[in-house]
Amino acid sequence: MTTISTGNYTVGGVDLYFNASIAPASLNATTGGVTPGSTFRHAGNNLGNIITSEIVPDVTYLEHYVAVNGKRKKDKVVVSMESITIPFTFDEMNEANIQKFFLASNLSGNKLAVLQEPLNEGSVSLHFRTNVGQDMVYSIPKAIIRPDGPLSIGNGEDWWSAPMVIEVLNYTGGQWASKPYGVLDTAPGGAT
Repeated sequence: MTTISTGNYTVGGVDLYFNASIAPASLNATTGGVTPGSTFRHAGNNLGNIITSEIVPDVTYLEHYVAVNGKRKKDKVVVSMESITIPFTFDEMNEANIQKFFLASNLSGNKLAVLQEPLNEGSVSLHFRTNVGQDMVYSIPKAIIRPDGPLSIGNGEDWWSAPMVIEVLNYTGGQWASKPYGVLDTAPGGAT
């Protein structure tokens, strides 16, 4: 696609999949994408209806200056910190999502022990589905998922919803060594 093209405009949403394993083979790290029919993207890993989502890359730069004849001049810039977060809001109040939101461990009989899993690490696949524009797949080998605000119970007129955030973590194991924050496939082709 050319840079200036109405074909680059995009409308759509995201399917979010979380697996409690770090960099499992089913994430298909050979390309960083997720193959059609992958065992990673299935109902058990899907967080359901995502009503809002964003991707927030953050880079902190450290600047160096030299003084020449009483005037400061910038002569070097280095990166001192990198991070990527993915805030999102879900509205499907099933047991798996509630368990993630309350950082809970699963007890028997549909009961959850709240705040027993404060670091829920795993891997993530975001499938950006579009009505207009190009689908994309972002495969993340290591991340944590945690609550990012209050569970909105509503007033009887609104749907319940809960904000969460995925923090992408640096992972350099195996084939992810050259892509420690994952891979964004901007043309997944047959990905479904």
